Amino acid sequence: MPKAKLTDAQFIAHANTVNDQCGQHSSEWNLDATRLSTLNTLTVNATHAYTANLDRATRNLITSTNKNTAFGELKHSLSLFVDYLEGNLSVPDSALAAMNLRPRTHHAHQPKGRPEEAPDMAVVKQHDEMTIYVSRKELGHPTQSVTRPKYRGFKLRWKFEGETRYRIEVSSRLHITLHFDREDETKRVILSVAWMNDRLEEGPWLEDVVEIVG
Repeated sequence: MPKAKLTDAQFIAHANTVNDQCGQHSSEWNLDATRLSTLNTLTVNATHAYTANLDRATRNLITSTNKNTAFGELKHSLSLFVDYLEGNLSVPDSALAAMNLRPRTHHAHQPKGRPEEAPDMAVVKQHDEMTIYVSRKELGHPTQSVTRPKYRGFKLRWKFEGETRYRIEVSSRLHITLHFDREDETKRVILSVAWMNDRLEEGPWLEDVVEIVG
């Protein structure tokens, strides 16, 4: 049955759809006659009780109680019957969908692979700061805000010229700001960027860019 809570009208319509479809395809789907007979009886009873309780002129405590009792019995039986249908491979997936029943299989979310492209990069310098902006190549200027559903963010690797090891910075935004000391002024910094996926795996790195602090 659908997960969302149904109104009485929606529930009884849903139950009748399942009951009618199963009655029409009972032989084709190799349905158990006893189960189907029970579902049919409870669906008919609940439908009559629901209809009797609709008329405001005749509605009373008895009709309301009868409707609630009949609905309770039908909901319990229908839940078990739906489980039975899903376990019966003679009932095709398309039939489950037509009856608005949950699918047999749930497709797990597949993690995205490594990005296959490198970002564009722009560097804005101010005093002892260096802000690195990234963007997708087809989306224009790197300092513009862009959406990037394919990526979790990006990685920046940088080092001072002459150093052997890069330092890695990670950002879920489209920019990173590096802060330098006064004694770093005029030093040359080697920079590169790469997109990363949800598992923080990076794609190809942009060709190194050299900038001067200050």
